[in-house]
Amino acid sequence: MKSENITSMGTVAASVLASICCVGPLLFLVSGVSVGFLGNFTFFDPFRPYLLAAAFLMLSFSFWKLYVKPERCSCNADIRARRISRTVFWTGTIVFLIAASFNKIALLFYG
Repeated sequence: MKSENITSMGTVAASVLASICCVGPLLFLVSGVSVGFLGNFTFFDPFRPYLLAAAFLMLSFSFWKLYVKPERCSCNADIRARRISRTVFWTGTIVFLIAASFNKIALLFYG
């Protein structure tokens, strides 16, 4: 179960880094606060496709380990761990989908 959690958390990290160039300024814009250092987050913009691809690969691996590969044990501890791993996986999937479509979502606020 640990490899699924690691890849799911890696998905969350890669997705956040992929969308950090736009999320930070948007959050401050919506709240009405202006911060000068937010222009430094544009450093991540050229790496966005690579980070999203890495997140997609990690999601694919987690999906394979959680849903395709047969279970080894059906004891209560394994069922509980698998449920936690699936929760982390679906959280990572939601974060990935938001990061992948964030440019379209940001147009609703900016444009």
